[in-house]
Amino acid sequence: MMMEQSPATSAAASEWHHSVLLSSVWLAGGLILLVLAGDRLVRSAGRLALLLGMPPIVIGATVVAFGTSMPEFTVSVIGAIQGASGVAAGNVIGSNIINVLAVLGAAAVISPVVVHRRMLRFDLPVLVAVTAWALLVLVDGRVSRLEGAISVIALAVFSVVQLRWFSAPDIAAEPAPDFTGLPVPHEGDRPRAVIEVPLLVLAVAVLAGGSAMFVHGASDLAERVGISQFAIGATVVALGTSLPELVTSVIAAWKHEDDIAVGNVVGSNLFNILGVLGAAALARPIEVDRALFEFELPVLAVTALILLPLAWPRYRVGRTAGALLLVGFVVYMVLTLVRGS
Repeated sequence: MMMEQSPATSAAASEWHHSVLLSSVWLAGGLILLVLAGDRLVRSAGRLALLLGMPPIVIGATVVAFGTSMPEFTVSVIGAIQGASGVAAGNVIGSNIINVLAVLGAAAVISPVVVHRRMLRFDLPVLVAVTAWALLVLVDGRVSRLEGAISVIALAVFSVVQLRWFSAPDIAAEPAPDFTGLPVPHEGDRPRAVIEVPLLVLAVAVLAGGSAMFVHGASDLAERVGISQFAIGATVVALGTSLPELVTSVIAAWKHEDDIAVGNVVGSNLFNILGVLGAAALARPIEVDRALFEFELPVLAVTALILLPLAWPRYRVGRTAGALLLVGFVVYMVLTLVRGS
């Protein structure tokens, strides 16, 4: 015979469901603002870069790759400021894993990816080194302001070296990627800066507001359902903030622009570790659970190493490999949520 719930128990259950629903609304609302503002930011920044005379290939390596990481940047920095270190660290680690497993996997399933530009032979080894740096700074369970500062400086140095690389005659002579259908417009499309600058500022403001909503919803939802902040950050939050990379790389794969599909993943992952994690630690030192070395951080290292063969001439990521990456993405999501519960 089933026991009837007391009025107090029913009221508590109703309040719990209401709280979870409200947290989900905050999370969804923040995500919508992040996606819309992130797209607007990349468009305006790309157009302003064209007005300044930057070549499209440089825009692809900087504005597209770094611009699509702005949701991760704002979410992690605001999460750190608000004391949600688990969300901040989980967002960076989870986004890098998801970029390889889900974003590159989906792109390869749509169209086998062949990378032939020499730029990846420089960027990929740097990404492996940067991932090793991330493991080193996380080994003591804390990312200090000094380590954050070193990361941000390293990003600045890398960006300068990368721009000089693109200025080399043999690289500059290569055909520029076709950005049709991607956030960055053709060079012939030159809207006035007086329009784009306010739109850029507005996009940054909306990103900040959307990030605050997203972090609040994620933190509250983690508390309500009994899952750790890191698990929520490394799965739900990371997947949400990786949507710009997913959209950009899928469109690029559909158009057979393999360099954009892969370059976006590599550039975003570099920016996530050096720029996002670094800036978040500068805002407030980040505390992380050493239990991450049992699963999440080894997976982060493996996903960086998986990319190394792309630096070999004419290496091909086929549909079978892409499907395996997507399977790995599902396994990662499930195991991270189970471990965090």
